[in-house]
Amino acid sequence: MGKQLSVAEQVLLAYYVQYYLENKPDVMYELHERMSENMKPAVYEIAMNDLFDQGLINGLAKIRHYYETDGHVIKPMITNEGILYINNILNIQSYASDDNKLQYVQNSLSTSGLELSVPVIADYIQEAAARK
Repeated sequence: MGKQLSVAEQVLLAYYVQYYLENKPDVMYELHERMSENMKPAVYEIAMNDLFDQGLINGLAKIRHYYETDGHVIKPMITNEGILYINNILNIQSYASDDNKLQYVQNSLSTSGLELSVPVIADYIQEAAARK
């Protein structure tokens, strides 16, 4: 049994993978929708607000006010601090080329024994690796 990343760390990892796969706000929003639809809403909101408060994600009209925004589109995006955080927990060197980052994520997850407990995120990261 490997170590588990917290739910917030797994959410951050999904945005990290998205950032290196296709760094476009609309695509980020699709990932946000996918996670909010496939995770318990409170769990996702708490993780996102936690990441936002730590400065690891931006682009949120705080998600806890989601229903009050009258459909203003939230486009969450990982911050530079968020990227450094993931590089650190996955031991990805900062000099690793952007093109290879997804490969490093895959390798690091398999060699470190870190487990992804959130199925939608585990599936997303596998699909992303297959697309690259």
